[in-house]
Amino acid sequence: MPSSDPRSTRVNAKAAETRLRLVEAAVGEFADKGFGGASTRGIASRAGVALASLPYHFKTKEALWKAAADHLFGIFREQFVRRIEGLDGVDALTRSRLLLRDFVVFSAAHPELHRFLLQDGSERTARLEWLVAEHVRPMFSLTRELADELASTGYPAPMDAEQRFYAMIGAAATVFAASAQVELVTGEDPFAKERIEAHADAIVALFYPAPSERSSAVNPR
Repeated sequence: MPSSDPRSTRVNAKAAETRLRLVEAAVGEFADKGFGGASTRGIASRAGVALASLPYHFKTKEALWKAAADHLFGIFREQFVRRIEGLDGVDALTRSRLLLRDFVVFSAAHPELHRFLLQDGSERTARLEWLVAEHVRPMFSLTRELADELASTGYPAPMDAEQRFYAMIGAAATVFAASAQVELVTGEDPFAKERIEAHADAIVALFYPAPSERSSAVNPR
């Protein structure tokens, strides 16, 4: 079998690198400005790519938006599927607490996820229906499965699955998605390591208190 053309390999590698730079730039642009406010010119500028070359990689702005969503949620899915597999055999409460803590840390590392969800989540469009079907509903189904498993152990559920899903996302991620506002209000950098750890502790205790924490909340000293 003949060896591949080195020049062709280099060209393909360069195209893949450029495409990734465009997608990563698009994540930031769409998360900051939404689909309507974002521009292909702005994305190309962020990526350091000539605007004229963008159609070679993405024919339309919507194709680039979908690629950005696939990339962002792909990072989330890869990390959490691997984490869930690694927690196989761990009891449901401990697994739920660890996964929620991981989500807080992930939200600090990727505040654009929450911003991306919020930017185009208020108006029902074909894009939003695609996003929900491809990424948000599977994300919700995963949390519901975990919650159902925990409920089967007798652990109390103070709210239904839909309420819990959005309450967790908001509680875990808003301080990072709105970091500039949070810093002005609190005088603290929400991305400081100790603040992320403190936030994770608080969110885990809020949604999945251990038995001792529930007792303390009911019978404070």
